[in-house]
Amino acid sequence: MPLRSKIRIAITPSYRSARALLGLGVLLMLTLSAQQISAQQATLSPGGLSEAETSRIIKAFTSKETEFRRALNNFSFKRDAVLQSLGMGGQVDGEFHRISYFTFDDKGNRYEKIVMAPMSTLPNVTQEDIDDLGGINPFALEPSKIDQYNFKYVGKERIDELNLYVFDVTPKVIPDPKRTKERLFTGRVWVDDQDLQIVKTRGKGVPETKVNKYPYVDTYREEIGGRYWFPTYSYADEELIFDNGDSLHVRMRVKYSDFVPAHSTVTIREADDQSAQPNPRPTPGPTPDPPSNQTRPSPRQPIDRSQPVESGVLNSKAIELPDPKLAEGATKVGGKVRVRVIVDETGKVISAEIEDGRIELRRAAVEAARKARFAPTLIDGQPVKVTGIITYLFVQ
Repeated sequence: MPLRSKIRIAITPSYRSARALLGLGVLLMLTLSAQQISAQQATLSPGGLSEAETSRIIKAFTSKETEFRRALNNFSFKRDAVLQSLGMGGQVDGEFHRISYFTFDDKGNRYEKIVMAPMSTLPNVTQEDIDDLGGINPFALEPSKIDQYNFKYVGKERIDELNLYVFDVTPKVIPDPKRTKERLFTGRVWVDDQDLQIVKTRGKGVPETKVNKYPYVDTYREEIGGRYWFPTYSYADEELIFDNGDSLHVRMRVKYSDFVPAHSTVTIREADDQSAQPNPRPTPGPTPDPPSNQTRPSPRQPIDRSQPVESGVLNSKAIELPDPKLAEGATKVGGKVRVRVIVDETGKVISAEIEDGRIELRRAAVEAARKARFAPTLIDGQPVKVTGIITYLFVQ
């Protein structure tokens, strides 16, 4: 269950000290002041915000969530999802793994193109589990269903140098699984106090049934394109207890990456369609270090030009690779940061996202990666988008 914290304000003036130091007149003033504060407390939420301010924040971040989902409709992205079941000793005894590219049409309908899907050894995966990977888990609040939720402000928290408002979110009414397949979010959201956008969520999809239980999933978002916070990583590790007493230890890791402006104008297979899975082998990347930046694809598998070609480590291929610069006054620490970038047909970086590395170094690495330049990569004489890793080494 998500942690719940309440911050209470207590006014406890010392009447004896007040008489000794200030006299009866000042005591009267303190008493009146305490009464005024007590009257104000009636309109304060547990975190010390007035009901009006709380309502303003909720209206702001739910409105921006609507803007974010509208913006997402103009992006494609990659999802690498792994679901595992763990045995008594923590060993993996079943796994579901799928790598897909997603696009949305102008109505918000999601389309999935599966590029790798080995045979699952996790028999417990349900269709609701798969649906949640592309719905409740990364995105939490569907804009069209905002009115179906209750929001409760529980305080402020500081994460990675961000000051965040924290809200518990619960459905007003849990959908009846016998009558509808509707899924709602229950859990907690963290909202940046400057942008008033959701930057982290922790929760799960409901309803649950006797045979379907779901773990609480932590999802972290990152700022993409300098405006919206997109989900980039989800994680869960929990033992699920079923109504018949059975238990299942599950672990989930999902990475969302390669966010590229790319509006969907063609129909590809729906994510729910399990009948026509493509060859589970991934499309091979370019041959290493081709002459004149010319890449020759495998003759057996044509390159999908709508998606970036995997190119591995890109440091040596850059024609401009600025050094990262820490902010003035920042504590100097050492470490390595890996940034995944997408490079367009002209050699310009159009997307930069953290793969891993110390939190203190990430912003400098991403900013440097966005300034990198590459020679165009050619396939059959035509320029293509590529994706790969830029590695930065910070010396303390």
